[in-house]
Amino acid sequence: MTYFLVYNLHLLEFGFNEAVIGKIASALTLGSLAVTLLTGRLLTRYGENRVIQSCVLATAILLPLRSATHAVWWLIVAAFLNGASIGGWMVSAPPFLARNTDPERRTWAFSLSYGSSIGTGALAGLIVGFVSRDLSVWAWVRQFTGFSAKQCVLLASAVSVLLGFFVLLFLRQRGTLSANAVQTNIPFVNSTAMITSRRFILQLLTVLVLWSFFVGSFPPFFNVYFHKQFNQSLDGIGIIFSVSQLCQLSAVLCMPWLVLRLGRVLAISSVQFASALVLPALIVISDVQLAGLIYLTYLSFQVMAEPALESFIMDSVLPEERNAVASLRYMTLFSVQALAVLVSGFAIAHFGYSFLLVAMALLGIAASLAFYFFFQLRIQLSATKESNVPATCPLH
Repeated sequence: MTYFLVYNLHLLEFGFNEAVIGKIASALTLGSLAVTLLTGRLLTRYGENRVIQSCVLATAILLPLRSATHAVWWLIVAAFLNGASIGGWMVSAPPFLARNTDPERRTWAFSLSYGSSIGTGALAGLIVGFVSRDLSVWAWVRQFTGFSAKQCVLLASAVSVLLGFFVLLFLRQRGTLSANAVQTNIPFVNSTAMITSRRFILQLLTVLVLWSFFVGSFPPFFNVYFHKQFNQSLDGIGIIFSVSQLCQLSAVLCMPWLVLRLGRVLAISSVQFASALVLPALIVISDVQLAGLIYLTYLSFQVMAEPALESFIMDSVLPEERNAVASLRYMTLFSVQALAVLVSGFAIAHFGYSFLLVAMALLGIAASLAFYFFFQLRIQLSATKESNVPATCPLH
């Protein structure tokens, strides 16, 4: 996270404008999208540990290479390759966590994974602000190393990823799950409603498309919204972003408790519904502080659902099907969110923010209700028909 925040400042320092930076960002996204299906095949063939180790190592190598030269063609190519390594890393992570955690601890594992990512994002913001505050203070860095302060931060980010690679080397991948463990990971035991079911795939894809569009629609424009609607300066928007990181971290760590109280499907559906319900309140708010609070609430509920949803998807299929499902999930996520940004920008330009907020709220509510009716009611029906469903089933 630190790398990406500093990298754009590094490009600006060397005279690149927003047009070039946009092309580089697009290449990064396309690289991630391009490897989703390929990563699923590699996971099946070589295993989660080997693939995620390779992706992390490739990321550590590519990060410094992206700032080694400033030829535009190389910046775009390196961004695409870096996006591919990061995309493979993201696709590999859910099956990796699912294989190496017990069902009863899996929700906590995914929450901690998301929480650590959010926490490092907040730390990255502090580092960037500290480095950018007064560049004259860091003049000695260039004299001593030959690199600017920003380049040193970029190299340090690559080193931290490399350290993560060495940590992964010490982790031993669990072997094939036992028959009992396999049974506890099947959502509808002794039934045919599995990922091999075309109906289940369509239901899962429906929820993922609706939810991914909702998630990717408004957050990319929140800074522009607060600047235009409330005349907020960059400092004020930065405060909202920093506080949002802390709120998201707290929300993600609270999700396992909510899952224990409500059950996984109802907990996910509830926070999805709450996130969608809060969003339109921004339309009628004129106070910037209250608007900031509403946005933080909306974003916290939204992020709160993600680790439990990831864990739900991994637990809802057989272990040998997780790699393909992870590829499908992230291919949907990357492509739908890219489309959501384009559609949202068009809607804002032609219809305004009020139309977008209401439309996205309806989409979020549809995703929440679809998730509940597709999976919670089906689980209840399965439990009614089959009295021998184990009590440890992860969806209960």
